[in-house]
Amino acid sequence: MRLYAGRKELSMDSFIRHMPHSAYTKLATMLDPGNLWERFAEKIPKKLEMTGQSDAEPRYTYQQIEIIAHQSRQSQRGSATRRVLQDWGTQNARIHHLIAILTAADLLAAADYLHNDLLHIGPAPRNADHNCGSISGDISSEQSPGDGNAGLGAKEQPAEGTDCCKPTSKDNLSSQLDSCSDCSHILSWISGQVSEDAQSGSPASLLHTQCAQSQESDLISLIDLNGIEIQNIPYSMLCHITNNFNEQPLEKGGNLIGSGGFGLVYVGQFHNSFKVAVKCLKQNGQVKMEDLVKQIETEVKTLSKYRHENVVHLLGYSVDGVSPCLVYQYLSNGSLEDRLACLNGTPPLSASLRLSILKGTASGIVYLNSQKHVHRDIKSANILLDSQFTAKVGDFATVCAAPSGASQTVKQVSVVIGTPVYLAPEAIRFDVSTKLDSYSFGVVILEVITGLPAQDNMREEKDITTHILENCEKPSQIHDFLDTSAGMWKSETVEGLFDIACRCLQTRKKVRPNVIDIKPELDTLIT
Repeated sequence: MRLYAGRKELSMDSFIRHMPHSAYTKLATMLDPGNLWERFAEKIPKKLEMTGQSDAEPRYTYQQIEIIAHQSRQSQRGSATRRVLQDWGTQNARIHHLIAILTAADLLAAADYLHNDLLHIGPAPRNADHNCGSISGDISSEQSPGDGNAGLGAKEQPAEGTDCCKPTSKDNLSSQLDSCSDCSHILSWISGQVSEDAQSGSPASLLHTQCAQSQESDLISLIDLNGIEIQNIPYSMLCHITNNFNEQPLEKGGNLIGSGGFGLVYVGQFHNSFKVAVKCLKQNGQVKMEDLVKQIETEVKTLSKYRHENVVHLLGYSVDGVSPCLVYQYLSNGSLEDRLACLNGTPPLSASLRLSILKGTASGIVYLNSQKHVHRDIKSANILLDSQFTAKVGDFATVCAAPSGASQTVKQVSVVIGTPVYLAPEAIRFDVSTKLDSYSFGVVILEVITGLPAQDNMREEKDITTHILENCEKPSQIHDFLDTSAGMWKSETVEGLFDIACRCLQTRKKVRPNVIDIKPELDTLIT
């Protein structure tokens, strides 16, 4: 116990609201950098008595967490950690609750600060199953069992809630999110004014709504999303925030930010500059309705269950309109592919940023694989970057459940899915294992260190794997292909990355490592 001037003696049973200002400041300096506070907030239970229980209902939804982040960014001296502590303190949370949550979130330095420096009772106890050095331990500490996902690394999004994140009414949506007191005015606007404007506003919005009514029942009947804990967002709201799906490119004043085989991606913006990415899935000659249905089900069912800082966050879906839509966090720095190509005149990525992106991408892949999923389309175009250039693995239309003992047991599929230049040789035999993802990651490593596109029809060897491996008989020869626009590279780092890439690109699946196998080495190279 410790006595502070003018304060009661602090102990494990003291309320966190009684902690001194210096303790709040210290925790903020420890948890705000790198958004570590998000891991802390995710673990806070709705009911204090459930602290430490893996099946506890979370106090904060992922959407609420992101809006707290947004409010903190908007405030000149804002601290997300302080906001969470102050809000949670209103529930009579005690210091022992706080230490338990920090320990569960694997934020041991912060737990030790409270236990040792604030209370002077020695280091905080570790969980029996805690393993500081294990990658699987890192992964599991960032997982929020059974939750939805949205911890958004870049901008903002329409709010929902994992407390009751099921398709819900406007009023229920607002009430779910009002518990985030700092953000309630944003949330009430989203759930109220936007819907009202869309329903009684512009002719274009009304036209979308009227057209939707003829297709809504058929689409909803096809899609099986029973039990999905993520928000069903009204199509009229999406029309409103995307300027009726304005197809002019963003750089020309429109809302279009991307396109693909399944449809178009738009940026949606709320009145407070809160942004989301809206993928509008469209049926055409190449894409059948059953394919759209499968993509929606795959992405929603996968992303609603898991959350990781290196996996893009799905915020909601919409199936009551002309086209089904998926709503994601908005990632302002686009894709790794575009940034390596310096698209639209953006500056080259520095060597240190590239290494950080590789490390983050590997973490995202390891997390997915640990959840028994194979992405099957890892590529630089599907590695998205937030405002801090944190890597987020995206596009989960191709995700497939991994077989038990994924590196040994083959799961048969009937269609080859993925991008050819990134596909492992066994993919043509319809083999699915986590080693598909490690092969693709090897290609991405080559892109990152050389700055060359994965496919270039003007090269003699059109794909980057053949081009580099045919011309680099020795590890040192990779320096001839190094992207010098990234600045200074450490020689040992480059050669180490090339060695990892070569192992990931082994044509024999049996000798090819999984990403989790090479991640410790990758982390060592990049540290």
